[in-house]
Amino acid sequence: MQLTPSMEGSRRGILASVLVLIGFFHQASAAVDLIHSPASASAFPLVAGKVAAPILLPTDAPEVVKIAASDLADDIAEITGNRPEVIATLPAGNPGPHVLLQLSREETAHAWEAFRLSATPTTLTIAGSDSRGLAFGIYELSRRIGVSPWSWWADVPVIPRQQLFLTTGKTGIEKPAVKYRGIFLNDEGWGLQPWAAKTFEPEVGNIGPKTYSRLFELLLRLRANSIWPAMHPGTTPFHAVPGNAKIADDYAIVLGSSHAEPMLRNNVGEWKRDGKHFNYLTHRDEVLSYWEERVKQRTSGESIFTIGMRGIHDSAIVGPKNQADRIAALTDIFTEQRNMLARYLGKGDPTRVAQMFCPYKEVLADYQAGLKVPEDVTLVWPDDNFGYVRRFATDAERKRSGGSGVYYHASYLGAPLSWLWIDTLPPALIWSEMMRAYDQGARQLWIVNVGDLKNTERSTEFFLDLAWRADRTTPDSPNQFLRETAARDFGKPHAEALSNILYRLHAINFARKTEHLQWHPTLDRYKPTEFNEAEIEQRLKACAELLRDSDALSKQLPANAQDPYFQLVGYPVAITAAANERYFRAELARADEVRGRSAKANHDASAAGHQRITAATARYNHDVAGGKWRNIVTSNGVSAKDWQRFQPDQKIAFPKPNSATVCPPAPSDAGELPRPNHARPGDFVERDKVVSIHAGNYAAKKDLPSGAGWRSVPGLGRSGSAVTVLPSTAVISAHAAPTVDYRFHVSNGGEAKIHIRLLPTHPLVSGQGLRLAISIDDGPPLRLAVTTGFDPKSNAWKDRVLANAAEIASPLPQPLTPGAHTLRLIAIDAGVVVDKIVIDLGGLHPSYDGPAETRVR
Repeated sequence: MQLTPSMEGSRRGILASVLVLIGFFHQASAAVDLIHSPASASAFPLVAGKVAAPILLPTDAPEVVKIAASDLADDIAEITGNRPEVIATLPAGNPGPHVLLQLSREETAHAWEAFRLSATPTTLTIAGSDSRGLAFGIYELSRRIGVSPWSWWADVPVIPRQQLFLTTGKTGIEKPAVKYRGIFLNDEGWGLQPWAAKTFEPEVGNIGPKTYSRLFELLLRLRANSIWPAMHPGTTPFHAVPGNAKIADDYAIVLGSSHAEPMLRNNVGEWKRDGKHFNYLTHRDEVLSYWEERVKQRTSGESIFTIGMRGIHDSAIVGPKNQADRIAALTDIFTEQRNMLARYLGKGDPTRVAQMFCPYKEVLADYQAGLKVPEDVTLVWPDDNFGYVRRFATDAERKRSGGSGVYYHASYLGAPLSWLWIDTLPPALIWSEMMRAYDQGARQLWIVNVGDLKNTERSTEFFLDLAWRADRTTPDSPNQFLRETAARDFGKPHAEALSNILYRLHAINFARKTEHLQWHPTLDRYKPTEFNEAEIEQRLKACAELLRDSDALSKQLPANAQDPYFQLVGYPVAITAAANERYFRAELARADEVRGRSAKANHDASAAGHQRITAATARYNHDVAGGKWRNIVTSNGVSAKDWQRFQPDQKIAFPKPNSATVCPPAPSDAGELPRPNHARPGDFVERDKVVSIHAGNYAAKKDLPSGAGWRSVPGLGRSGSAVTVLPSTAVISAHAAPTVDYRFHVSNGGEAKIHIRLLPTHPLVSGQGLRLAISIDDGPPLRLAVTTGFDPKSNAWKDRVLANAAEIASPLPQPLTPGAHTLRLIAIDAGVVVDKIVIDLGGLHPSYDGPAETRVR
């Protein structure tokens, strides 16, 4: 059967298993929760007096439920030393406290993957609408009694307890906001694949069922249900390894494949014919036979088939000579693929088989130009590979029966520079982009590219957690996530300090990622950093303080928390500090040479940064968890010899330094100016002929009657408090527009220019641009817009995604008089995210030409 909604959930009867805690870990519950004080008479004794309540598991339970029940028993044993029995029936008479699981669609309101929990002093019950719903509930209980989802994948320890008591009561129904939620393993050739082949699964010599079973367990612990398997060159194709497909079916994981791998085929490893034959126009029968072979194999388990066609390795389709030819070819390909699915899996009806189409890269332009996708096929919108969703559904697309989804990146190999190494994607950016997509109708499928997984743990969990609860979240959820996962994995006493370290780590890398410390395209002519000397020193100071605080916190943790802390926090912090030291000290050394200063100290510091990177990576690969993760990490995320055009130059051919090839000198420092006596508290005050405003620090706002309006998203943007209109479905007109006001004070006045730094988001309406308006002191609105630079092939787009910033600049229509003023920000499009506003009265650097933090103060 192929993804007909919860067919197996129609089974009736009581199955066994375990109780589970309510809901998701972000939402506290009064019922079915762990009691830390001595048990009361009304509590349920999961483990008491070295006796664990048995888990009922009938022999006809779905395999995923059997797996989850066994894992729960192991988790309870790890915490208490007492493993509950997993039995088919209770003893006659007085059975004592026990755990009960029901497949009951009525009890869970027929919802997809839903569960409901209740507890009395003698029975813990979870009712699930289908087998995955029950499994999610089981693993949720493990989480509530103290087992992190990362207990195996990041070695997070449990807190030992002699007994486990749970509160009694009844919870509401828990169900996901997004139907299909999963990950894409990609670019795994420098981490997951060599680790699996050489360390964890040498008997297979590649990523096999042993590795996938651990991955699928993690997905269930994170309430995910889908995977696009690893497919990079060097990895044996998923379906070519005996046992892989069966283990996916056992764990009830839905198999799919990327935009470049139609019909569940791994073209890189499975197309054995001449590459020139992967051409539908010239070798139609060969290509159709190749797809048909896989469809005939997937008669069991659950699948989502990607339809369409691209080149063998994420390249453009071979054969068609222009866009019209591509559209014609794809239209015919859709028909043939759907006929195939109907014939083998759909009983003559292709709509019975789940399908998706991802208009990625050049295919998006084809779709925009009129390519028709069948109504029941899910449209999966891609981001731009750097975390900004490229396309949102129109009104007509939101009405399609197939719905829409998003393919998102938390890791990427490609132009202008890759980011594969460390986990630095801010949860606030994921929240902002994915909630905008959700509001616009992307609720059928969310897939995140996690690279090799091992260095995207935090981003992976937040993305999947948001997919589960996107219908019940707030702008503070990203920061709440950091605090609560820190408390869960490292203890409440350390939660605030640890979440602060992660917040600062994200802020440093949002201004410029560790992997993007280069201001010219690789293999192109060298270009110096845009940061001036003072700003470089400020950044290096922030990195050094972050490393200091991280090391200090690590020393406060118990011995069994040292390895997980290094994996999840210590390593990305250490790499961020060392890589910045390596790059920027080299830049300062070049400036030293030009300005007649000794460059030795900066040269030595740069070399020391490189040595620290080598040492930290060696520790990860050899020492952590007793060598468990040997071969899992590669510096820069990719080896120096591979894909060189997509990573920073390993050896830059430096020209002879001169004033044009070094960072700008530090500006003269006028010091902190006193606040004028007539400036009000909260005013932004001119300094050095510049007024700098962080967008989240507004003085007043006016919402629409619907309640929609500008909202600050903590942790978003370089300023850490960017603003956007929420919800993104707000109806804005010239007569009813949300506004926010900022008060500022200028000393001398005069002609001025305004610079507004935005996040490089894509418009909600394709081709419309990012539009907003401003007014000064209730003057007439000045309309502003970013209308170009959205094409990933353009230099403007490349500069924007590396800087995480786009800019609008315009002269103000009237000179500013000395004294107090009010700047009003007026919404035109809900998709605009404003990070910082600068009013320049002549103080910006003359060479200012972009959104570098150093220029927009």
